Amino acid sequence: MVGERYRDLIEAADTISNMRNCAENIVSAVQRMQEYCTDLQKSHMTRGLNTNKPKATKERKIPTGFYGIASQIKLLVDMPEKIWSAIEDGKLLRATQFFLLSRHIVSSLQLDANTQKSAQILSWFPILSRQWAAISHFKTAILQSCRSVLKDSKMSEKNTAEALCSILLLEDSSPRQVFTEFLLARKSAVQQFFHPYQPGSSIKSQVSGVIEMICTTIQQIYAVFYHNEDGTAEHCNLLLQIIQEVTRDSKTGSGDNGSILSKDIGSGTFAKYLPSSVTEFRPVLMTLASPISAEYLQKSCQEWIDTCIRDINIGVGKLFTYVTTIKGLTGIRDALWELLCQEKYAVTWKTVCTCVLNKALSPWDEFIRPLFLTRAQSIIQGVLDSTGDGSQRLIGQALKDIDTLPSECNVAAYIWIETANDAPNTSIWSTSLANRTPTEGGGLYMKSRAFTPRTQSLSSMMDSKLKSLLEDVAHYTTVDENSKQGETPIGPFDKFADSNNLLIFLQMACSKCVDRVLQYVSNQLTDAGTALEGMKDSEENQDSKLVLLNRVLFLGRLCAAFCDLTPSLQKCMLGLQAKETKADQSRLFGRRPGRQTKGKTTSEPTEWDKTKALFSEYCDKAYCVWTKRKSQDLIERFTDKILANDGNTALQVATGWEEISIQEETEDGRTVTSTIRLPVQASWYVQSTLCKLCEEINRVGGHAIPRSAVQELITSTSDGMISTYEQIVEDNKKGDKSKDCVPLTQPRALQFLFDVKFINTLMSGRKDNSNTESHSIRLQNLIDLFEGYIDPFDLDVFTPHLQSNLTRHTMRCAVLLGALSSPDRPTYSHRPVQTGHHEQHNVLPLTPSQGRFSLLPLSTTHTGYGSNQSLLSKQQQLTSPSLDSITRSSVKTEESHANDTGSSLYSKLGSFRSSWLS
Repeated sequence: MVGERYRDLIEAADTISNMRNCAENIVSAVQRMQEYCTDLQKSHMTRGLNTNKPKATKERKIPTGFYGIASQIKLLVDMPEKIWSAIEDGKLLRATQFFLLSRHIVSSLQLDANTQKSAQILSWFPILSRQWAAISHFKTAILQSCRSVLKDSKMSEKNTAEALCSILLLEDSSPRQVFTEFLLARKSAVQQFFHPYQPGSSIKSQVSGVIEMICTTIQQIYAVFYHNEDGTAEHCNLLLQIIQEVTRDSKTGSGDNGSILSKDIGSGTFAKYLPSSVTEFRPVLMTLASPISAEYLQKSCQEWIDTCIRDINIGVGKLFTYVTTIKGLTGIRDALWELLCQEKYAVTWKTVCTCVLNKALSPWDEFIRPLFLTRAQSIIQGVLDSTGDGSQRLIGQALKDIDTLPSECNVAAYIWIETANDAPNTSIWSTSLANRTPTEGGGLYMKSRAFTPRTQSLSSMMDSKLKSLLEDVAHYTTVDENSKQGETPIGPFDKFADSNNLLIFLQMACSKCVDRVLQYVSNQLTDAGTALEGMKDSEENQDSKLVLLNRVLFLGRLCAAFCDLTPSLQKCMLGLQAKETKADQSRLFGRRPGRQTKGKTTSEPTEWDKTKALFSEYCDKAYCVWTKRKSQDLIERFTDKILANDGNTALQVATGWEEISIQEETEDGRTVTSTIRLPVQASWYVQSTLCKLCEEINRVGGHAIPRSAVQELITSTSDGMISTYEQIVEDNKKGDKSKDCVPLTQPRALQFLFDVKFINTLMSGRKDNSNTESHSIRLQNLIDLFEGYIDPFDLDVFTPHLQSNLTRHTMRCAVLLGALSSPDRPTYSHRPVQTGHHEQHNVLPLTPSQGRFSLLPLSTTHTGYGSNQSLLSKQQQLTSPSLDSITRSSVKTEESHANDTGSSLYSKLGSFRSSWLS
C-alpha cells in the first residue's frame, strides 16, 4: 500500500475494514435466509399450504424421537401396496391421497435434502434411499387411470368426478382446466369409435355407442361441473363437493372421510407413534377451487358439440358406406330410438340441455338424422342408376339380337301359338280387379297386348328391381300398426319425419332414371330412322331394312310395356300419392292403348301421368318411323305396278268382269235385251297392296298398336294410292308420250273408278278433323275426273250395278282386309242390296229353349227372289218335324220382333245380309 501521506494510508485501512464487515453481514443474512427457507419448507411439507394450526389445548403430544420416525418409515414402506390396491379397485381418489401422503412424509423427513438430519435417518434406515423412487412413479399410473376413466362413458358420475379431482390434486390445476381436459378426453373417445379396426363391433353398436357417449357426457357435465349461481336449485356441483370433502379439516370430518389413515390408525400398533401432521394430513389446493361460470360452460360445451358433429359426419359417413340397404339403416335408427327412450335420457334431458347448452338439443336431429337421409338417398340413387344402366344394356343386347328372335320378327306367329301358360292362374279370380298384377293375367293377356317374351323380360327386370327398392324404402317410411293405433308412446324423436323427403327424392330420382332410358331409346330411334332414310330401295337392302324396322317396333312395344308391366314404376313415380292412391290395375286388363277413361280428371297431372305421356310419346315416335317407311315402300311398289306398260304386267293385273243383261224399251214399245260388262273386284295391284298392308299390320300385332299409328299408316297409304291415280289422270291430260302413257279408255276408267271407290269405302277410318273435308273434296274431284272418261248415258246405266258390285266386294273383303277398316265406321250398309240374281242364305236351325242365351234371329226373306221360296220348300221337306217346329217358332218370334220398335236387337240385326259368306 503506497501513499503520499499517512492520512491516505489510514483511510485505505478503514475502507478495507468496512468492506470486511459488509461481507460478514451479507454472509450472515444469507445464512439466516437459508434457515428461514428450511423452516418454511418443513412447515409446508408438514402442515400443507393454508392449513389452520390446531389449537394447543386439543393438540396431542407429538413424539419426536426414534419411534416417531420409525412409524412414518413403516407407513412409507407400506404405501406402494396400498396405492396398487386402490388403483386395482378403481379407487383412484384414494390412491391419489396415499400418494400425496407419501410425498408429505418424504418431505417432512427431509429425505430429499442434503442435511445432517437426513443423512442420520438414512444411516438408521438404508431402505429409504430407494423407497421414494419406488413410490414416485405412481403419479403417472394414477393419471393414466384417471384419463382412461374420463374416456369411458359407462363410468358413473361419482367415479368421473373422483378421477377429475385426482387430476386436479396431482397436477395442481383448476376446475376449468380439468373441465377442458374432460372435453378433450371425450372428443378423443368419440373419434376412437370410428377407428377402422374395431373387432367384434357392428356399425349399429358403433353408432349407438357414439350417441350414448354424447348424451352421457352432457349429463355428466351437468352433474359434475354445472353450478347454479342462484343457489335455488337442489343440484350440487359434484366436483366441488368432492374437493371440499377431500381438503377439509379432519376435525370436522366423520367416519372414513375424516382422515386418510383412519383405518390404519385403529389397526396398526405403530399408529400411536405417528405425528399429528401425518394422521391429520389433508391435501391442499394451490389455488382456490372456484365453480365454472355458466357462460363459459355453455360456450365450451357448444364448441365441443360442433366438433363432435364434424367428427360424426366424417366417421359415421364412412361407416354408412358399408350399409347397402335402407333396411339396415332402419335397424340402426330403431336401435337409436330405443336407446334414447331409456328413462335416464327421457326424464331430465330437457333440463340438462337447458342448463349446459342454454337450448334444447335433439341428438337425432343434430348428429345423425342428416346422415341417415343422405345415405338413404345415396342407396336409392345407386339402385336406380344400376336399374337404368342395366335396362340400357339389355335393350342394346336385344336390338343386336333382334334378327335371331322369332317372336320379335313376327309377332303374329308368337300370338297364335298356343302355350301352357296362356291361361291365367285360377287364384286370379279370387282377387279383386284393382289388386291384380299384369303377370297374373297369363299368356293370353300378354298376347292380347302384343308383349313379346323379350319385352316381358325387360319389363320384369325393371319391375323386380323397383319392387325390391320399394320394399326396402317401406322399412324406413312405413309406420307400423302399433304406431297407427296409438299404442306406442311418443318417443324421443319422430322416426318417420323424413318419409316425405325420401319419397319425394325417390320420385325425382326415378324420373331421372326414366329420362335416361328414354333418351337412350330416342337415340336408337333416331339412328334407325337415319339409317332407313339413307338406305336405297333394292332387294339387297330388304333384309337390313326389315331388321331396322323390327328394332323400331321393338322399342315401341317396349315403351308400351313399361307403362303396363311395371306397376312398381308407377308407385315410385306417385311418391307421396302412393300412400293414398292405389295403383290403377284395372286399366291393365282388356283396355286398348290410346283409349281414355271417362271420369273425373285432375287439374294437374301427376308425375306418373307425365311419365306415361313420355312413354306414349316415344312409342308413337317409334311407330311413326315404321309407318312412314312402310307406307313409302307400299306406295312405291303400287306405283310401279300401276304405271307398268308391258303386256305381261297387264295380263297379271287383269281382273274378271261381270256380264249383266239389262232390258230396255224402245220408242216403239219393244223390249231390247243388252249385255253390259262391269268390274266386280278391285285391281290386283290394289288388292295385293292392301293385302300386304294387312299382313304387315297383323305381323307386328296390329290389334295392340295404338289406333292412331294404324290409322296414320292406312291414311298415308290411301293418300299415296290416290295421288298415284291423280298422277295417271294428269299424265293422260298432258298426253306425255315420253312416258309411254297408256290411254285412259272407258274400261280402264271404270276399273280405276271402282278401285278408288273401293279404297275409299274400305279404308274409311279417317278421323273427323280439319283434313276430312279437304280429303273428301280431293276424292270427289278424282271420281269426277274418272267419270269424265265414261259416256254419260253408260254411266247412268252402270252406276247402280257398279255400286252393287262395290258393296258386295267390300263385304267379301271385310274379313280379309278387316285391319284396314275402322271399328267405329262400318265399311258397308246393313240394308239389303238389290241385285239381279238370287243368293242362297244359310239358315241355322235354333234350339227352342236355352237356359242362358236368347234366340238368335234367322236371315230375313226378301221379296223379289223367286228361287228362295223353292229353296225353303225343299229345306222344309228335308227337315224333321222338330226342326220344322223350331223354324216356325223362330218365324213367329221374328214377326213379333218386327212389330216392336226399331231399337230392338232383332230389328237391327234381322235384315243383316249373309250373302258375302256365299
